[in-house]
Amino acid sequence: MPRTLRLSMLIVICCLTAGSCVTRQEITGQTTSGLDRKLTTYSWIEDGDLVTFVVNTKATRYREDSNYIPLEIAVANRGLRNLTLTRESFSLIDSEKTHYPVASPQELMKDYKFLDFDRENLTELAGITTNKFATFTRYRSNFSPTRGATFGRTNLVRDVVALPKFGYVLDMLYFPKPKNGVKGHRFELFLRAPELEDPVFVKFEVR
Repeated sequence: MPRTLRLSMLIVICCLTAGSCVTRQEITGQTTSGLDRKLTTYSWIEDGDLVTFVVNTKATRYREDSNYIPLEIAVANRGLRNLTLTRESFSLIDSEKTHYPVASPQELMKDYKFLDFDRENLTELAGITTNKFATFTRYRSNFSPTRGATFGRTNLVRDVVALPKFGYVLDMLYFPKPKNGVKGHRFELFLRAPELEDPVFVKFEVR
């Protein structure tokens, strides 16, 4: 076969292969313009050298009509000697740049009735992150209250979590419901800490 013909055939094959790869990526939905990478159907991840930050919206989808919305989170300390987390470390920002702070335990105990149900039925990050954080140590975090100590959980809240290097936490955070609603909207969840020069944030949407 002439060399020029072989080169032409090779170029055609490469083009076809590249086209099929693009199509496959669009079908899986793992990359979405303007958002962070998807870890699962409902999970979005920012995977940095210092901190890995995961946001899960499985529970969020069911609370469109509630005064507060839940966001399940995972935070892993990859590169800092220590990472100090409090409720004030987190803030939710909607598409209009409105900031929402984490709801206090008092607010949730008074006006939100799904605290136990959310944790017992709508969490999934523990299973998803088992392999990703296999060499890390999990630390207790409970920024939001529960009404009963079930499934090995305590109903005592924690105000501060000191997370050493190669440690991670899983938790459920609650925010006031955004004024424009939840489903079909895009958000950013920011994480700030004294040890971080710049905040870490995840761009996600609730589908």
